[in-house]
Amino acid sequence: MTKRAVIHVENTENLVEFAEFLVSEGWIILSANKTEEILKKQKIPVTRENSLSENNMVKADTYKLIRRLMMTKYHEEDEPYISHPDAEDNNIFIVCMNMLPSINTSIVSKQFDNQLYPKNFFVTTTLRCAFANYENLLILTDPNDYKEAMIQLRTGNISKDFRTYLAAKALNLVSAFDAGLSASILQSSKYNELFMNYMMLPFKRELQLHYGMNAQQEAYFYKSPSEEGSVGNFLKYQAKDLTYTLVNDISYAWRQINTLFALLKDQLTVKSTNSDGYEFTTQFTPLTGTVFSLAVKFGTILGASHATNVLDSFKATFTYDAVTTTDTVFACSSVINTEAAEEIVKGNFAAIVAPSFTTEAKQILSQNKKTKLVPSAKVTNINLEARFINGGLLVQTQDNTLFNQWKVRTKNRPSQIQTDELVFGMLLAMGARSYSAVLLKQNSICGISQGCTSEKRAIDGVLYEAIKFSERASGIVGDQSEISKEIDTSNIGEILVCDGAIPFCETTKKLIDSGVKAILQTGGTASDEEFIDYCNEHGVVMVFTGMTHLSF
Repeated sequence: MTKRAVIHVENTENLVEFAEFLVSEGWIILSANKTEEILKKQKIPVTRENSLSENNMVKADTYKLIRRLMMTKYHEEDEPYISHPDAEDNNIFIVCMNMLPSINTSIVSKQFDNQLYPKNFFVTTTLRCAFANYENLLILTDPNDYKEAMIQLRTGNISKDFRTYLAAKALNLVSAFDAGLSASILQSSKYNELFMNYMMLPFKRELQLHYGMNAQQEAYFYKSPSEEGSVGNFLKYQAKDLTYTLVNDISYAWRQINTLFALLKDQLTVKSTNSDGYEFTTQFTPLTGTVFSLAVKFGTILGASHATNVLDSFKATFTYDAVTTTDTVFACSSVINTEAAEEIVKGNFAAIVAPSFTTEAKQILSQNKKTKLVPSAKVTNINLEARFINGGLLVQTQDNTLFNQWKVRTKNRPSQIQTDELVFGMLLAMGARSYSAVLLKQNSICGISQGCTSEKRAIDGVLYEAIKFSERASGIVGDQSEISKEIDTSNIGEILVCDGAIPFCETTKKLIDSGVKAILQTGGTASDEEFIDYCNEHGVVMVFTGMTHLSF
């Protein structure tokens, strides 16, 4: 009895080994296009099957192939492979097919040669029909299953459970391909349907991580369709040593760096009004050539800064908290050079994320075997964020709009230096867990509070953190509940930013007394007018945005 196998794959892993096995066992391989070319180059006999040609999709030959698959019968007792009496004597018992699900939102404008489906669409049709006859067919879509298939084929005893398992994986692949295709159309600029009736995106299980947030939890990395994202290539080589928490921090830190760079590299403007109603445009200085850096641990910002070079940016970032570097992720917008590496290696970092590393920097940083070097030059293009809840999934668009307006509520406007620092502070608050408040001085954090239950607690927290920063900078150690008399609190920070509305209270008075010269907040509390009067009396600039940036 002639045994035939259809092989048509986009994922060519383990392909040659499997095909060589089939030929050695007397199978005839039917194929076309890329798969056929690969096998022929390896001197593997192949019979061309016209129904698998991309130029022949949705035509008579494809329907003939599907009919043959539907009529295949497998008989276990007498002869493993027998034909249906009405079928041709060329039964196909193995269907080895796969395709790579993806999202391409330009699909509508291109329309795949005036068709709404791609040229490999017939693969999903074939697999779906093969599923209907899975008890008689061996349906292989995952190269990782070839080895077990070869074992069971060699013994001539293919278990029903294995057939069922493979058939279910085939449907999983088909659903992923269809999900990617539908998302490509619905989320394109033509329809802009971000919130589809069924939220299905073809994320692929890529790698198992060392463990989850805790050692008792399992974790996997699922790759965004058709791209690597910020950590995809890195994970391929080091996933066994990574935890859920570390991967999350790497991704979070790099996303924040990219957000800072994307919004500040060009001239940013916002429509503004003075306290007397006069309209004008606030312009921010483009920071092309500026190096941004950020320190993150457990999704919490431990420090941030920007400067004209990598070393100064790093030093300013860790001036805030030079002690807490264990398991911390440091991200930088520029290539890590030798000069910076010599300082970075002194800390016990979990990972360093940057566009690249010089050869000398790699050698220096490799002295600490625990520190992962993560070259990242790309972020995902999916403009959604989601969170699993009990019984469902919460989905929203990403918060990418920094400001719609500025309302200068005090008599004085911010200077250009203050303006640029205010926007830098809001970008940091925008990425921090809410409620958050950031205190800056000379473009680096000197106090930050995150994940507070109210704006008041965020403001209380940022004052406390700024004082502790001053204590560390002065060489004073210990968690003292009272402000040390040795600390000069007259200039602990100059720029105050909050992702919500700041209430007027004793803490805000203390912050102004401690050197705050400009404040950026949402506005909208009952004490706004009293707060504005106090700022005017003390020469402090205050700007309302009317826009919150809450996140968790």
